[in-house]
Amino acid sequence: MKRLLWFLVLGVLLTAVACGSATEADPTQTPLENGGGLNPAPATESETESGTDVFPRATLTPPPTDNLVQPESATGGDQGGYPAPALPESAPLPEGYEIPTALPAINPYPEATGQMIWILKPVGEQCAETPTTPDLQTAVADMIAFGIPVAASEMTEMAVCTECGCPTSAHFRLQIDSGYLGNAQVLGWFAEE
Repeated sequence: MKRLLWFLVLGVLLTAVACGSATEADPTQTPLENGGGLNPAPATESETESGTDVFPRATLTPPPTDNLVQPESATGGDQGGYPAPALPESAPLPEGYEIPTALPAINPYPEATGQMIWILKPVGEQCAETPTTPDLQTAVADMIAFGIPVAASEMTEMAVCTECGCPTSAHFRLQIDSGYLGNAQVLGWFAEE
């Protein structure tokens, strides 16, 4: 216990010596008459000798405003001046070309209304080798993956044209909330009438 006390006293003494104030004064500083601190900087240049100012003063010079070049009058060599030259016209579209219509975006926050509706989608296209959606379970799983809850599902047969490119007579039929109809239409479904 006595050893611990001696180490503690020695530590306090060393701390007091290390944290004590320095008695040497900086020879470049002259204390004020009222008891310390640095002398204040001179207020005007007349109080100091010219060229001996210790603190360099920043000088700001505004840019000249008489020779400014206006963008309308600037020339760019062979490229021409302002405004930029117009782009060449685009090539005309081929005959019979239909501009594709952009699908509406899926609403990330649809709201359920509580009103249930039936929606339909053909299984595939006639004369096509593989259907776009192979079975009812995949159709339901796709709807759930897009955040559309399915209340009921079934397969149904509908009367359709009998040509290549027409939808198949087999259709998927799902019951969903009417608030999700917009997102289902983006995925290729339509409301049953």
